[in-house]
Amino acid sequence: MNAKLIAFSGFVTTVVGGGIGFIIANLFPCPYTSQMYQHLEQKYALVGAVAGLLIGSSQETIRELKQERDAEEDLLRDFNKAIHSNTNKRVVGK
Repeated sequence: MNAKLIAFSGFVTTVVGGGIGFIIANLFPCPYTSQMYQHLEQKYALVGAVAGLLIGSSQETIRELKQERDAEEDLLRDFNKAIHSNTNKRVVGK
């Protein structure tokens, strides 16, 4: 697996998720004024960034694992073709 590509994908989606969280917090202002509702922009941006990191890294990891699995399947398919073509030549030659 390409760890650099997974990290880059996680970083990019972290930035995008944080930006989306910040925009959502500013588009829909909270009408409440208690201490719990202070600095919602930062909290939404943090939640968006963490979600982006998890989603981006997971998606890229799955894509990398799928590529590895497909390469292994192709190798096994080629190996089976080679075995079957070799055994067919022996049967025909007898």
